[in-house]
Amino acid sequence: MKKKIVIIASVIVSVLLVSNIITYAYSNETIFDFFFANSSNEQKEIVKDYLLKDGQKITIDNYVICLEESLCEKNTGLGYLFFVISDKEGQKVDADIDNYNNSLKSFGADKRFIFEYEATGTCNKYAEYKGKELYVYISFEITSEELSALDISKCLKLTDTKEIIDNEYKQYNFNLAFTDNCRTFKNSNGVLYISPLGLRFVTEKTMDDLIITLKDKNNQVISEYNNSENMLSESNRRDGDITEVQYTIQFENLLDIKDLGYIYINDVELDEAK
Repeated sequence: MKKKIVIIASVIVSVLLVSNIITYAYSNETIFDFFFANSSNEQKEIVKDYLLKDGQKITIDNYVICLEESLCEKNTGLGYLFFVISDKEGQKVDADIDNYNNSLKSFGADKRFIFEYEATGTCNKYAEYKGKELYVYISFEITSEELSALDISKCLKLTDTKEIIDNEYKQYNFNLAFTDNCRTFKNSNGVLYISPLGLRFVTEKTMDDLIITLKDKNNQVISEYNNSENMLSESNRRDGDITEVQYTIQFENLLDIKDLGYIYINDVELDEAK
């Protein structure tokens, strides 16, 4: 049952991302333009203090790989990245891009470079050209089982298949910055973390019938997520000796968590943790 839910939920996320690609193809210059259905100024205002104009740069031979923007939240384990890859001599950067959904497999001559995801969970990589530069957009959801053993700041690596050290391909790290931008709610069933990017509900038991309802301060429904309709991804994680079940969803549009008034799990209100 769990595997079926995870697979179907992953397909739903991929379909949403592909629909955004079709809508915004060849006009994307920010994380907002690519990943979110609504890239209005109101949406950008929600995370203006957390969207990082990163600037981390790795230069390998003629290739310049620059992390332009990052938007990552540690409690929900969700993140978005935007890279620009260029050639120092002004040549077009080769890339292996799927013609159907713009997913990126590799880039560089002879498929030299690969972005590799070191955590457990969903990671989607897409690319398009802006002139001769390659624009790369990555989204991820961390669901690693052994949470305490993971350095999430290094969950994405760049592998260079041309360089081999001790019988392994050389890898480069990007030190991803994760913000603490969430509100926490809880009841006897578990703890729910919610950020502008999405939510994560952590409990000690599997809940086949799970409905998460978000309401504003006037008790009006903002949105509702139903596990029986495969809207939430399900995975296990360990924190020390404790095994927990977590349910996660990435929002299609950013949520202003200041406007959030109430959260219900199966019609039972959660209390906000102080």
